[in-house]
Amino acid sequence: MMNNSLYRRDMYRRDKSRLYSCTNEQRRHEVRKRNLNGLDYLEVSDDQFYLYVYFIGALPENITKENIRIEGGQRIRDIQVIDVELEHQKDPTLDSYLRVRVDKYGDFSTYTLRLIGLEGIDPHYSYLNFSFKVNCPSDLDCKSAHICPGKERTEPEINYLAKDYASFRQLILDRLALIMPNWQSRHVPDLGITLVELLAYVGDYLSYYQDAVATEAYLDTARQRISVRRHVRLVDYPMHEGCNARTWVWLETKIDTSINLKDIYFITTYQDLPVSNPVLKIDDLRNIDSKKYEVFEPIVKESQANIELYKKHNEIHFYTWGNRECCLPKGATSATLLDEWISSTNTPTKQDKCDDDAPKPPNLERKLQLKPGDILIFTEVKGAKTGNQADADINHRHAVRLISVKHGVDEVYRVNVNNVTQDMPTPIVEITWATADALPFPLCISAIGLAPECQLIENISVARGNVILVDHGRTVTENLGVVAAKTEIMPCEGENQPADVTAVAASFYPSLKYAPLTFRQPLSKQDLHQAPATSLLTQKPRKALPQITKLISNYPSWSWTPQLDLLGSNSQDKHFVVEVDNEGYAHLRFGNGELGQMPVAGSNFSAIYRIGNGIAGNIGADTIAHIVFRQNAITGITPHNPLPAKGGTQPEPLSEVKLFAPSTFRKELQRAITAQDYADIVMRDFSDTVQRAAATLRWTGSWDKVLVVVDPLGEETNNNELLAAISQHLYRYRRIGHDVVVKQAIYVPLDIEMTVCVQPDFLRGHVKAALLNLFSNRILPDGRRGFFHPDNLTFGTGIALSKLVATAQTVTGVENVVVTKLQRLYELDNGELDNGILPLSSMEIARLDNDPNFPENGQFKLSLHGGR
Repeated sequence: MMNNSLYRRDMYRRDKSRLYSCTNEQRRHEVRKRNLNGLDYLEVSDDQFYLYVYFIGALPENITKENIRIEGGQRIRDIQVIDVELEHQKDPTLDSYLRVRVDKYGDFSTYTLRLIGLEGIDPHYSYLNFSFKVNCPSDLDCKSAHICPGKERTEPEINYLAKDYASFRQLILDRLALIMPNWQSRHVPDLGITLVELLAYVGDYLSYYQDAVATEAYLDTARQRISVRRHVRLVDYPMHEGCNARTWVWLETKIDTSINLKDIYFITTYQDLPVSNPVLKIDDLRNIDSKKYEVFEPIVKESQANIELYKKHNEIHFYTWGNRECCLPKGATSATLLDEWISSTNTPTKQDKCDDDAPKPPNLERKLQLKPGDILIFTEVKGAKTGNQADADINHRHAVRLISVKHGVDEVYRVNVNNVTQDMPTPIVEITWATADALPFPLCISAIGLAPECQLIENISVARGNVILVDHGRTVTENLGVVAAKTEIMPCEGENQPADVTAVAASFYPSLKYAPLTFRQPLSKQDLHQAPATSLLTQKPRKALPQITKLISNYPSWSWTPQLDLLGSNSQDKHFVVEVDNEGYAHLRFGNGELGQMPVAGSNFSAIYRIGNGIAGNIGADTIAHIVFRQNAITGITPHNPLPAKGGTQPEPLSEVKLFAPSTFRKELQRAITAQDYADIVMRDFSDTVQRAAATLRWTGSWDKVLVVVDPLGEETNNNELLAAISQHLYRYRRIGHDVVVKQAIYVPLDIEMTVCVQPDFLRGHVKAALLNLFSNRILPDGRRGFFHPDNLTFGTGIALSKLVATAQTVTGVENVVVTKLQRLYELDNGELDNGILPLSSMEIARLDNDPNFPENGQFKLSLHGGR
């Protein structure tokens, strides 16, 4: 017996005389109980000449070929039974069967095998429908479903062009005139007309909804911000919702005190405020429209919520070591501050010393409490010519983060202390800050005023302490409601076997009542307390997250976290996504149980979030005027923002998203294939530390090695940390088979000599000094870079003879210039003067420090004639 598809009676019986189509046949069991017999199923052999027939009971012993008839067929009919043979199985687990041999096989139609002339056969199971072509290849299931046919419906005539209210109304009236000809009323108050117009309205709404769904299905036609956001996320384009503004706030205090930053926020000034006190309570603002002022809150971590305020830090003077008419030059990264001796509150047991071993007199201590990580704001408070506060340049204000604080004393200039009989050395504090916070302008400390007084004006600029970082946005609390439950009843498993009734969470898509929701780029604890002050005011809107500080469900007590999307969330992650609509209101979308966890039915959600976003927070300097305490107010504190707020960005317009999103993924490098790709990735991801990068492929004999050479900004020596960071970053982008090696550029020292003829009325010494300064590697007093400054020279930038002459001619007093030597240091002449240029390869950078202590870094010699 071969392996054939089987035909069960309950699957393939198609008798036109039967009136019912049933799934579960109980008659089969009754036939067995009454010791009757009948056909159960059959199998067809591969050659279609044998039928293997199985019975409900035992095989009939007296059955012959005359008891079997094969009926049916469309093209092939009159199939005759040639022979039958009983096959008894010795294994009790196997069914015995009857082998029926036919003279020919049938077509693709349905045939009937019928038993005739046998006693004890139930008429209901005396026949069996089957097909000879059961083994033919087919993509369909051989089991036919028992389907009770439903009532045949007559489709009405529908005008599919009717899509608006008027068309629907007329269509319904025309239909009613056909089926209800006696109804003739067309008056508006008529109930029938009311129902017609109601149905027309519903049809118009559904038609609009269908059109809206079709419109939102494509990026080019979508009009809803949420739809566009989802479309472009599929091509890795993170559409941004803008971000809030940040600024620094200086807290001027009359007493030394401590405050909790979680307990305060700041507001801008406005005319309708009934109180003039800079310190307010929440009750003072209860009856005032919040739209009349902007709110700024401190950016703080939980562990650093308390801040100490010192009265002495309100105004800190610079110390110029007794010199006058001084200024801090542009690009400065260090300064000296004037400290003060005060009586010590503790009685020392021995002579104390400061952190730098500077001696400290007994019973005295320093007044300044500066430490690394503090923020200072340098502010010009007087006019450099008049000494008036109104003449101070508001643009001469700059915030820096201290990276080192060193205490010291000046023994030359001594000061009197009230409780000490002798003069004491002047206490000072040496401070430094990062290069990223270098002064962007010269800061005047003291100067001579206008004539005729010509008085010395001191303390033109001062340093402000007690500075904190704040950003735009007001905290509000809202209850988002309860997750509804819907009942699901599964289909019955069988007769008297009801299914379980389960309650699952319904769709929960809450929206926030207040707008606009605040977005900001997250700050780590390290960034907040160590990053340069300048970088903290800069944000990338595409990395900004919604400021929903707490989203809690009470059942169970879970806290949920906002994400840019749920594509990387699993079924256990309590994540949600914020989607902002066209009106600026935020909607919360939770997971579906696979991508993000689904909220539990019955959970009551509450949210604490911030509102205030975009350019509304870009306030000007000196705009913040009030500090608001949520609980216990502390008097004597006045807030100021010496610097304007910056960084507030509006949400990305939909027109720009549709324009840039389809092609952005093609422009952004995700894999380095060519050598230039490696250099482009370095410039893209290290633009703040690398001036230029170059790369080349080199064959090692077994594989390719990519040599990446970088030129750091302002760096003249190897920076191993930067090189290691670039190498690690490039590893994720490298092509398989490429080894990546990152090195600093090859610096080529130069040897240049120049003969200059000076005009008769100018001193040769003055002209030489000006030329040496112009061809130096330093920042010039006017803010320009010297000719050989490291940031002016980069890969492959040769030194042109004409440019050297033209630069020298700009110095006043120079009459003629001749370059007598232009070549690489310690190398022979390669015809550079004849060619008019000293060429460099793509991996080389010119260098000329003209430092007599390190002559190997380049030499520049001048020979001056004429003048006086």
